[in-house]
Amino acid sequence: SGWHVPTDGEWTDLENHIISQGFDASEGNALKSTYGWYNGGNGTDDFGFSALPGGCRRDYDGSFDDAGYFGFWWSSSPSGGDAWGRFLRRNSPVMIRIGDNPRGGYSVRCLRDAD
Repeated sequence: SGWHVPTDGEWTDLENHIISQGFDASEGNALKSTYGWYNGGNGTDDFGFSALPGGCRRDYDGSFDDAGYFGFWWSSSPSGGDAWGRFLRRNSPVMIRIGDNPRGGYSVRCLRDAD
């Protein structure tokens, strides 16, 4: 109660805010934790988001994959039969928008509801 999974628009608002602060094409690094990413993939955590590379659960076989290399987060917004999400890669400074099967297991970051 009092929290929600962000919409695709709220994720876009976050990205736009980070870009407006001078992190264009490096918004992913600005959100990544300063530890936990394999092979030098750590970020600068300039906004206290502390994104960690939790990987994901595959929708087609239930296996867990990519921990340490990728971080995936759901939005609450549908994309046709899929859902919108965001992901960060160990070897990339950007945040990527992705539409994927909602049966897959991504992390969620909740936002506090407005008063």
